[in-house]
Amino acid sequence: MGDRGAMKEDDYTISEIYNDMAEEIILEKRPDILNAGVSVGFVSSMKQKKKGKTHLVLGECRKVQPIEKLFCPYDFLIIIYEPNCEALSEDQMKILIWHELNHIGIDENGEHYIVPHDIEEFFDIIKEHGMRWAGGIDNGSS
Repeated sequence: MGDRGAMKEDDYTISEIYNDMAEEIILEKRPDILNAGVSVGFVSSMKQKKKGKTHLVLGECRKVQPIEKLFCPYDFLIIIYEPNCEALSEDQMKILIWHELNHIGIDENGEHYIVPHDIEEFFDIIKEHGMRWAGGIDNGSS
């Protein structure tokens, strides 16, 4: 049996660059993440992820599951798919990171969860940057 589709270690790396961008965004736009003690790790992927045949995925936010917490010190991981983001400017990358940070939900009891896509949830991004903030890229960010 081959390992077709298997994840390779070199497909993913920890990203200090995105972590640095996110610190500024969290302080300005999502201080609730800091206040709740939520830890977020940033990962750069060299994979070109798609939904369907043509819809590019720019990034995604994943909640670290309890068993994974044994090996991973974060509550959430934000993965940026580098090949799909090559055309984005630094400002657009910051908007993408903000978008992904908006998938982090914290309820009144301090429990963490993933916020699904809902135009109302991301209204601030649309209000500030418009629906087509990623330019001509087929924006499939999660």
